Amino acid sequence: MKNLLQRSVLLIALFMLSSSLSYSQKGLWKFDNPANLGAAESGFGSALELIGTHTAIAGPTVSNGAVTDPVGLGNYLKMTHGIAPNGGGTKVNRYSLLVDFRITASAWHNFIQVDETPGTSDGDLFIKPTGEIGTSGAGYSTFLTALNTWYRLVITVDNGVANKSYIDGQLIKDWSPYLIDTRYALNPSLLIFADDDNDDGDIDVAEVAIWDYPLSAADVAAIGTVGTLPLPVELASFSAIPAKGSVILNWETATEKNNSGFLVERKSETENWKSLGFISGFGTSTEKHSYSFTDQTIGSGKYSYRLKQMDHNGSFEYSQTIEVLLTPSEFKMYNNYPNPFNPSTIIAYELPTDAFVTLKVYNTTGELVVELVNEYQVTGKYNKSFNTSSQSYSLPSGIYFAELRANEKVQRIKMMLVK
Repeated sequence: MKNLLQRSVLLIALFMLSSSLSYSQKGLWKFDNPANLGAAESGFGSALELIGTHTAIAGPTVSNGAVTDPVGLGNYLKMTHGIAPNGGGTKVNRYSLLVDFRITASAWHNFIQVDETPGTSDGDLFIKPTGEIGTSGAGYSTFLTALNTWYRLVITVDNGVANKSYIDGQLIKDWSPYLIDTRYALNPSLLIFADDDNDDGDIDVAEVAIWDYPLSAADVAAIGTVGTLPLPVELASFSAIPAKGSVILNWETATEKNNSGFLVERKSETENWKSLGFISGFGTSTEKHSYSFTDQTIGSGKYSYRLKQMDHNGSFEYSQTIEVLLTPSEFKMYNNYPNPFNPSTIIAYELPTDAFVTLKVYNTTGELVVELVNEYQVTGKYNKSFNTSSQSYSLPSGIYFAELRANEKVQRIKMMLVK
């Protein structure tokens, strides 16, 4: 009974994936194309204007490019974010901004200037030469920025309520909130790395994103660290249900953005990941969508499945992996392979229940040649090698019989040794 319960649990393999973040960025820029450094990711805002001199460099990961913004009043990025006024004012008072950055020298650096006119106002979020992040008005963090290290900064602004800053998912400063339509409220354009008196030292940036609402602490933690900004598809569930000789995969999305679709992949105990088929997505949608895929005609054994979610721009991300154990439905002994053989062959069999098993090989006169198995075995598929070169005496060419006994059941196959 215990074994039956264990198998039942394995047969009803269900794995749920969930996330609290819908990844509905209003803008996303990755600087991966040296020929068009300011390009926005497809469907995520308009291109950044790179004002002044900027240089493409290697980013924090192989697939993530970056750009250097040098010191100087004439060097900055201009973002037209497209967010409508909110928070009860005439400006954008509720938003979140993400910047993946690195500094290489101890100097003043500035992240943003909310005044649309470059060089006329002080910056609004600095790194001091000693590494703290903040402003004199809002206060500085106890966190110290190290040189030559990539960080993910997220600031969440909700003027009149709370403003916060995070590094790599961890809160570093909870500011006193500013009044609506005052400091940190956005005009239609936001200047990144701009300042009015050269407090904007060289800074490398690998990714920028903006949301039209303040992310929660859980949202920021889910975003992760540098190079891990999730794709805009929220996978609500992913399950695998074994059936006779097949596995039914079901999954559901809560939201989708630029979703080309899902490549279904499988791995077994004897082979690596392989593609089984492609299921088209719904592009951009805020509605729930259900998907299904059936993996047909597979034998017993343990299988792993995953989804490769693909965007229209070629970006992709893997789901977590789920496992399924398919148990045999009948007592079965397969013909040996190869047959004829010399000097060895494989004898395969399946057990639908646990059993005491013997596997013996006889010659045509009924004489026992070798006993390959004599033990208690649990349900599953087995492969046993019969190697004639390992016998204490040489076996002649001819017909041999393999006999499998499991509890009260018996099956036999005929094999031919040809030297």
